[in-house]
Amino acid sequence: MLLGTCIILAIWLLLVWTYFLWTRRRYYKAAWQMRGPIGWPLIGMGLQMMNPETFLQYMDGLSHKFKAPFVSWMGTSCFLYVNDPQTVEQIFNSNHCTNKGDFYRFLSSAIGDGLFTSSAPRWHKHRRLINPAFGRQILCNFLPIFNAEAEVLLQKLDLEGVQGGKELEIYQILKKIVLEAACQTTMGRKMNFQHDGSAAIFEAYNGLTEVCVKRMLSPWLYPEFIYRRSVLFGQQKKVVGVLLGFVEQLLAPIVSVVDLDTTKEPLQQEPRSKSKSIFIEQVREHVERGQLSWQDVRDEANVTIAATFETTSTALYFTILCLAIHPSYQEKLHEELVAELPPYGDISLEQFERLTYTEMAINEAMRLFAPVPMVLRSAAQDFQLRRGDDEFLIPSGTQIGIDIYNMQRDERVWGPLARTYNPYAHFGPEAPPRHAFAFVPFTKGLRMCIGYRYATMLMKLLLAKIFRCYRISTEARLDQLLVKGNISLKLRNYPLCRVKRR
Repeated sequence: MLLGTCIILAIWLLLVWTYFLWTRRRYYKAAWQMRGPIGWPLIGMGLQMMNPETFLQYMDGLSHKFKAPFVSWMGTSCFLYVNDPQTVEQIFNSNHCTNKGDFYRFLSSAIGDGLFTSSAPRWHKHRRLINPAFGRQILCNFLPIFNAEAEVLLQKLDLEGVQGGKELEIYQILKKIVLEAACQTTMGRKMNFQHDGSAAIFEAYNGLTEVCVKRMLSPWLYPEFIYRRSVLFGQQKKVVGVLLGFVEQLLAPIVSVVDLDTTKEPLQQEPRSKSKSIFIEQVREHVERGQLSWQDVRDEANVTIAATFETTSTALYFTILCLAIHPSYQEKLHEELVAELPPYGDISLEQFERLTYTEMAINEAMRLFAPVPMVLRSAAQDFQLRRGDDEFLIPSGTQIGIDIYNMQRDERVWGPLARTYNPYAHFGPEAPPRHAFAFVPFTKGLRMCIGYRYATMLMKLLLAKIFRCYRISTEARLDQLLVKGNISLKLRNYPLCRVKRR
């Protein structure tokens, strides 16, 4: 009797396993045709990729060992790895690849399903409604805020770096300035981060990305019932509590005004002056029309502030660090700033647009240190992918990793100086032509970052203000910088910098 039961159970398990393999036959065919590392059963490349400090270097090694794009496995998910401009163009311009990768659900479950993490049709609707808040004309209205925060930054550098004579970890100072600007330009709230104990907020933002990336790289933590019993989930609850409290603090006055308005009789309502130039006033109108809920606004506020603050401060920091490491390029930048800007006062839009070398310096830093090193997409439908002269079927549900960091440093794309910082060689007027998708720090195509103009404007203005007045130096060297793979690029150790007044 027992033997018969065991035989029946074994046959049943065999049938289930056979059915499971049969339903995934198209993934196996793609993996056979575009061969990459096989990985381990059920966890795929999880063991090799689980360390954020070596993840990007590991993927770079694989791209030279296997012909990219190639297919491998993350957990039981079919994973297409991409690091060449031709394939990146296909992915970013495909209607079938606008959805973010399934792994972003770990981030959306923590802080909400905003534009950075959402998929169709929610993404299409919210993008259409929110897009006007990041239009060029509205961004120009932010110049006074950017100029004011730049003055706060200069005072901080002067007080601590020049008068105090201390070596500074500039990244921490920049994060406060950028988050302050983000709160004012999106929520209309001045928070004074430079003058209060706001360390918990910055630690929470950093902790959230660390937790989500560790889970993304650990397939055994994908099942929710396992993850909720892990140490990592306890860390997530702690940092999410801090961030949700922070965003509720930002939204509280606006939510209370809307709630008050909705309780009044129509004849008693008073006209409310609205500033069309900030994100929160535009989405409030959508709430009043029933197009968005306040939970939608909370989600979008969470993600908008986090994405703006993380990516912009990261890109700006690496630009400053690259210029500190290369004083000759810093001097070229200063020459342009002296020629185009007055010694003091605000930077106007006309002056701003003449800073061509400043923009080259920023682009070169973002090429070498991509603010978002890898983005993930998910194939919503089957599509044909070209590789060389061949075409391959990529099945629906395939997870796609676009390795921006390694593509923008690849000598096969950028030539022999690919891993050096040289603004003129790569972005100057005599630079050789590159593929249009070889440089994608804010992605491109159908789902290009909504805030790229905002980030570029803020970085350019802050950089101009800093190097017009100060000289920054460091003992660090480019080849000594060790990066960590995260949602936004990190360093294992942040070098100290010296600041001197010009």
